[in-house]
Amino acid sequence: MLLIRTTLLFACALSLVAQSDNAQSDTAVSSAEEYGGPAILSRGEMPGSPSTAPIAFRPYVGLSAIYDDGLVPVSVNSGGRIPIADLFGVQLALGLYGYHTWKHTTLALDYKGDFRHYGGHSAYDGSDQFLSLILTHQPTKRVSFTLRNTAGTYSRDYFLTSTIGILDSNYLQTPQNDIYDNRVIFLTTAADMIYRMTPRLSFDIGGEAYIVRRESSALYGLTGYDAHGDLQYRLRRHTTIGVDYRFTFFQYTKGFGNSDIHSVGINYATQLTHRLQLAARIGGARVESLSLEEVILDPAIAALLGVSVGVQATHQLHYVPDLTVRLTESLRRSQFALTFTDGVNPGNGIYLTSKMESAFASYSYTGVRHWNFGADASYTKLSALVQTLGAYSSYGVGGGVTRDLKKGLHAVVRLDARRYDVAGKEFRHTDFRAMLGLSFSPGDVPLALW
Repeated sequence: MLLIRTTLLFACALSLVAQSDNAQSDTAVSSAEEYGGPAILSRGEMPGSPSTAPIAFRPYVGLSAIYDDGLVPVSVNSGGRIPIADLFGVQLALGLYGYHTWKHTTLALDYKGDFRHYGGHSAYDGSDQFLSLILTHQPTKRVSFTLRNTAGTYSRDYFLTSTIGILDSNYLQTPQNDIYDNRVIFLTTAADMIYRMTPRLSFDIGGEAYIVRRESSALYGLTGYDAHGDLQYRLRRHTTIGVDYRFTFFQYTKGFGNSDIHSVGINYATQLTHRLQLAARIGGARVESLSLEEVILDPAIAALLGVSVGVQATHQLHYVPDLTVRLTESLRRSQFALTFTDGVNPGNGIYLTSKMESAFASYSYTGVRHWNFGADASYTKLSALVQTLGAYSSYGVGGGVTRDLKKGLHAVVRLDARRYDVAGKEFRHTDFRAMLGLSFSPGDVPLALW
């Protein structure tokens, strides 16, 4: 009902404005349809969409020496402490990324995978696989359909970012902030339909389903879905405003527990310069959760049952902010992105439904002949809404370089570090990764892996 009322109210207001603008906009219809406008957060859009010209997919394969400092298994040693491993190994990496555009359809794909072996420590051998795919089809000038899929399996989530920037991790529910070196399997699929009532006014309706499973029985898995819709109005060629509503449901493995989330937000997106875009979504969320908690029994009941602690179902209600701000710049030889979010997150296998604050910055540059440079930094804080846990905080930095050695051969160097504190600094840990190797990828520009 909230979605219907909000949509009808906003649609009426904007339709009146649109009618007054029709006479002025008729002469600009063709150019408005060619330019899709700045990327809108509530629709999961990313800046720098592919041009109308087809772009070939670019494969790569590489072999590297790696050093991992700080692998944390889901176990304890004989002293009751968490063991931490520092290992040298080798890694085979495979990948494919790029766009292809037909007359009415665009396909964007990013696949990356690796196979790791640590000499003498086969228990830590493993493989990480990540695939993101977006298919967009526009059968008419007014209607377009978008299908987004992301799937993968990993033990270490260092490289769950999209090489070509097609995946908005804040839009699709993908696992984040895992602490342990533990196998995670996930699948997310989302579908949207956009209807353009006028060159300025458009509606979106869609849904998403996702599943996350973790190999260790000590960690929580997740099943969820959402339904969402929005209304957006193009104020000017480079500026859009709108409203959106989203209903989200989380359900966890390992017993009793789920969350219903209703979120409403106001969207603003503008193109500040030819290559610089600002997008913001400001709103709030109502989080209703059912979970189990331990309670101290009355002495009379404890004496009767022979136990002093019991478990009961509990209902909790929270109101939290739900906002995202993103600044991006896409040039021919460089890309920059800065994102801040403050909203609800399904957790990381230890933390369940949580309030999450996060910031992420990344930069990639191929303007120097034969070279590609990339760097990123991140910050995350999880505050549990349904558990009596201290906050989880994490800081990470990373950087990499690829050097074109001619005939498709590239030298690759990458360094990453992450620091995190768990449950009010009960567990502090820093892990590092170093990688040095060679990759082969045909192409006229340096290989861009980040």
